[in-house]
Amino acid sequence: MIDAAVTYTLLFVSLYFEIFLLVAFLQRAFLSNTNISTAVSKYPKVAIIVPCYNEESGISATIASLLALQYPKDAFEVIVVDDGSKDRTFEIAKQFEADSRVHVFHKENGGKHSAMNLGLSKTNAELIGCLDADSIVEPEALLSIVSIFQNEKVAAVTPGIHVKETGNLLQHMQKVEYRLSIFNRFMLAALGSAFITPGPFSIFRASIVRELGGWRYGHSTEDMEMALRMQDAGFLIANAPKAIVHTGTPKTIRKLFHQRVRWTYGWLRNAVDYRHMIGNRNYGNLGIIILPSALISIGAALFFFFKIILEFAVLAQHEFLKIQVTGTVPHPMFSFFYFNTSMMSILVWVAVGLILLLVALGSLIGTGKRTLPIGTPLFVLFYSFLVPLWLGTAVVRAAFKTGVRWR
Repeated sequence: MIDAAVTYTLLFVSLYFEIFLLVAFLQRAFLSNTNISTAVSKYPKVAIIVPCYNEESGISATIASLLALQYPKDAFEVIVVDDGSKDRTFEIAKQFEADSRVHVFHKENGGKHSAMNLGLSKTNAELIGCLDADSIVEPEALLSIVSIFQNEKVAAVTPGIHVKETGNLLQHMQKVEYRLSIFNRFMLAALGSAFITPGPFSIFRASIVRELGGWRYGHSTEDMEMALRMQDAGFLIANAPKAIVHTGTPKTIRKLFHQRVRWTYGWLRNAVDYRHMIGNRNYGNLGIIILPSALISIGAALFFFFKIILEFAVLAQHEFLKIQVTGTVPHPMFSFFYFNTSMMSILVWVAVGLILLLVALGSLIGTGKRTLPIGTPLFVLFYSFLVPLWLGTAVVRAAFKTGVRWR
């Protein structure tokens, strides 16, 4: 009885959150004013910081993509901060100083937040951004973001992040996840509830970053900590999905696991640090709906994962007993007569259908096309069983405050 109550409650919360975002999107689509101009009336000085550690294989492409941005050269600079690399990152980056817009600095390894703060101290730019050294940007990306800063209430703008390479099945599945993230990031910003300013090409008002004291360690997730600090101070974080950046993604399950453990661990520890915002109506949608839902989603994912494993084990035991009693091995047969039409099953299918719809909307927002990525079936069938593995690991580490290692 308790198990059923918890199951239906978590399914209801999951469906409510998905439908809430969908309805908010439809409302925004119908009520938005398409005549609003996004042209840039003035070009504030912009500095993009590229923090890097052992990025010799990709740093050239990253810097080259920044220098190809469509923006006045006298109002733009690139600050590369080598955070104690042990390879040729610094040497390769220095070669770009032939362009007067590029400035390269070296420091002892202290973490990404310290590299960002060093870059901040080296510029007087009005807008300051970050680009991870495994990412490249589209030429129009900066103009799309700068136009939004014409709204003086905006303190930061996040881009539309796409997977740079899809060399294997795992990256194809991540591509689906990133399309879903494009939708979520777009809607969270629309609801005034963005709580992450991701490393690939988020741009900030430098004066506000300085006012807030610069970047912090943030449990190895300085981008999340900065966003929560901005929200806590009452600033607005916007989103520019047409500002396209392509970022590198893990090619192996092991690397993906370590990355996502770090992300989830950082979210949980930052949630503890900013726990006064959770459920607090003073923070609007962020406090009342988004932050609580984000925490509940972790619990729901772990609950359903262990529930499925347990039910599968019970089913396997029953089939084994049948074989022992009858002495025959049952042949698998498919018939619509045996199709599960219970309310629980229907709700699960509805939830999956909604996720696919949100992925399609993410594709529409990010690429202008409604088509689902080719990795979508694998994402639904396989990826969802990987997620609880790093969620569970991160929850245990966060509970014991073990920290996470990341260069």
